[in-house]
Amino acid sequence: MAEETPGKLHGLRIAITREQPGELATWLSAQGATVVHAPLIRVVAAPGEELLHMLASHSYDWVVFTSGNALRFVVVESGVGPSLAPGGRPGKTPSVACVGESTAEEARGLGLRVDLVPKRQHIKGLLEAFAALPDRGRVLYPRSEIAPSTLKEGLQALGFVVDDPVVYRTYPDKHGMQAFAAQLKRGLDAVVFASPSAVRYAVEAVGDELNRLRLYSIGPSTSEALRQAGLTVAAEASEHSTAGLAQAILAKESSLG
Repeated sequence: MAEETPGKLHGLRIAITREQPGELATWLSAQGATVVHAPLIRVVAAPGEELLHMLASHSYDWVVFTSGNALRFVVVESGVGPSLAPGGRPGKTPSVACVGESTAEEARGLGLRVDLVPKRQHIKGLLEAFAALPDRGRVLYPRSEIAPSTLKEGLQALGFVVDDPVVYRTYPDKHGMQAFAAQLKRGLDAVVFASPSAVRYAVEAVGDELNRLRLYSIGPSTSEALRQAGLTVAAEASEHSTAGLAQAILAKESSLG
């Protein structure tokens, strides 16, 4: 019987720090990597009264989702999903914009019609896409409590009216932070970060020890958090998706031989 060809990431120990390992863990494992899941954050829904009030009081032209967490908490947790689906409420149904294709796929799976995904799948790309629209209007931007103001301010500068209710909050996962520190002592080659919050809590957990690992980022805001912490970004996903992150990891690791 012929021996199986080792995957391109064979022998590497790679930590995923998001709350759920998701498809990335499956892909990394298929490429031969040993995947360590060390969640550094817990995501908790915020009270939904503000969101419900806004939806009742205003007619929105757009709803913008910049993360799967925001999408899930708005559509599933708050119970307003049907009102955002085509034909789900009297009058005009708002158009839906997603920062990346992975978020868009999740939105479609929840019954929404996605009208805009930027070519450059990050916040700046989203602003470029909105700048190209022929009309301005009112935008609902449900967000994390600690989301940067870049998108809201950028849309306002373009002439949009923006409401940005907090729909979820992020807390450190203390157990995950301890597990991450323990796994680092056992030996890690690389760490994958999908949010600035995860970067912050990784630094709290292990400090400068991160400098000896290859650090992968899902997008510009996460990369900026790494740099502000004095860390080097090994590679950044070209698009805000699992596929983009996987491609960035594979290209970098392959270049290292």
